[in-house]
Amino acid sequence: MYDINKIHDYVYKEFDIRLNAYKSVQMNRRIESFISKLGFNTSDDFIKKCKFDKKINEDFLDLITINVTEFFRNPDVFFKIDELIKKHLPKRDTYRIWSSACSNGSEPYSVAMILENINIANYEILATDIDRKMLNYAENGIYTKDEIVNVPLDYLEKYFDMSQDKFKIKDFIKNKIKFRKHDLILEYFPSNFDLILCRNVVIYFTKDEKIKIYNKFYDSLNDQGIVFIGATENIYDYKQVGFNKLGTFFYQKVVK
Repeated sequence: MYDINKIHDYVYKEFDIRLNAYKSVQMNRRIESFISKLGFNTSDDFIKKCKFDKKINEDFLDLITINVTEFFRNPDVFFKIDELIKKHLPKRDTYRIWSSACSNGSEPYSVAMILENINIANYEILATDIDRKMLNYAENGIYTKDEIVNVPLDYLEKYFDMSQDKFKIKDFIKNKIKFRKHDLILEYFPSNFDLILCRNVVIYFTKDEKIKIYNKFYDSLNDQGIVFIGATENIYDYKQVGFNKLGTFFYQKVVK
């Protein structure tokens, strides 16, 4: 019904995103459903509308960048970061963390709050995403009541300024986090990290791209650094990459 190749070409030219790195069946189904619900009969009509309708173009970008996140997502797992740092990471003057698909910022802010709560004040967090609109939202650090539902009450009191129905991250937290646009498929990976979070992202990628990404994460970590992945993900050949498995979602770099 739709010429998916034309859609892929448009996405690459407009957003600099290479969709053939994603699982084709899942992604193409999402795209076709989106176009169909808007009532377009051809790919050309849809692309033409995107070029002149900023709202539809932004909604389409949200669809293909899969912005699903929340504070302390899977909290029973997320709060294990406390234990991981204490038991498994070497002591550092400054801990360096990378939230590699940070979406609206809830993930890196969650990590920062945990570190503050265990009295680790010397840390730097790089938070990256492919979606500039989400990065702008994250940098503002202002959230609704629905968005902070998983945040413990004592964390709300210590790390947010509350005004009516808005919850703003305190500046001393925001100042520890740098937000940058980054494409996990196309761009060079930064390095020297103690902890990398990449949760519920690579499930959408092809097997070859997953292997490349996990090998790049290995190179980006300091010795004994840890990768934290999502609840639906596994690094199947983790020993071949160079990791030890610390738990269901945590893998530690082994020096080769």
